Amino acid sequence: MLKELINNFGLLTSFLFFGNLLSRKYERYLEKHIYIRRVISGLMLGLFGILLMITGLWINGHFVVDLRQLAIIISVYMGGPISGLLTALIISLYRIYITGGWTDVSLTATVNCFMTLGISLTFIRGKSLTLRKWMSAVIGAAVVSLLSTFFVVNPPNNETIIIVTTVKLLGGLFTYFMMSHIKKTERAIHLLEEAANRDHLTGLYSPRAFDALFEEVFHTSKATKQPFGLVMLDIDHFKKINDTYGHLNGDTVLSQLGILLNQESTRRAYPSRKGGEEFAILIGDCDSQKAASLAEKIRKAVEHGPFQLNDGTIVPLTVSVGAGSFPDITVDKLLEKVDDALYEAKRSGRNRVELAKP
Repeated sequence: MLKELINNFGLLTSFLFFGNLLSRKYERYLEKHIYIRRVISGLMLGLFGILLMITGLWINGHFVVDLRQLAIIISVYMGGPISGLLTALIISLYRIYITGGWTDVSLTATVNCFMTLGISLTFIRGKSLTLRKWMSAVIGAAVVSLLSTFFVVNPPNNETIIIVTTVKLLGGLFTYFMMSHIKKTERAIHLLEEAANRDHLTGLYSPRAFDALFEEVFHTSKATKQPFGLVMLDIDHFKKINDTYGHLNGDTVLSQLGILLNQESTRRAYPSRKGGEEFAILIGDCDSQKAASLAEKIRKAVEHGPFQLNDGTIVPLTVSVGAGSFPDITVDKLLEKVDDALYEAKRSGRNRVELAKP
């Protein structure tokens, strides 16, 4: 029995690990399509529940205990009611299939699954992962599982009850600590990625992150048949600020401009620092007129400031801005054309917005 228990723990580890890898790979897509994510979670955990049933543990040669209820609990935690319901249905249908139809065994197993679903929704739906709430769901499911045995077999003896309870609780604890560890690791990775993708001075996306975001926004635009916009801006006479007040004060101005760009950008906009005093903003679902409108909004916000140096001195600041969008301009020319519009704004007197020409 110990060997089978270790095998089950190995299955749990493998499923959680590889499931997390797949989730990370398609993270952005799944975040945008939350119902698809819930359905996929429910289906995958339903199949995993069947696998746990197949690898059940034999006790005293005549009684089988498995960890299928953990699949339902995990499903509720990961995807809520929709995911949990799908998992419970798949496990129940499989149990009906292997018993050849509606029998006392399959009926009891189905009730067991849906009572576990109800218990899981009660304790962990939409809540943070805590040991107390998790184990409350596990203990509740274990009690339901034990009670169901009285309806399909001779009442289990004390030894069987102890073994079943121990297996269920050990499985629940093991799963909790595995999921907690994966969650902490995931959080650490996100923090590292965020730090790597952010410009240390302004807090905006770095040039490397901008290149990756440009590709992602472009592919999303092609898939959804929606345009996307690009705004590029450059601080007017920034060298004069550095020469007059020093580079530390110049960095202070850049930092404040980064805050302003974050505040003025829309929900689907990605402000980035391209380098030096040049910035770029990618905007999803945005045509040329919307891009120009956002550019003008930012230009006015910068002009009205205020921008304060380290000693409290207020300095005037303006930006020249170029704007454009795909598909008005082909994706391979968009950066070049918007950059040309930016420098046309500078040549035309600065502190103005120019719309890129196709």
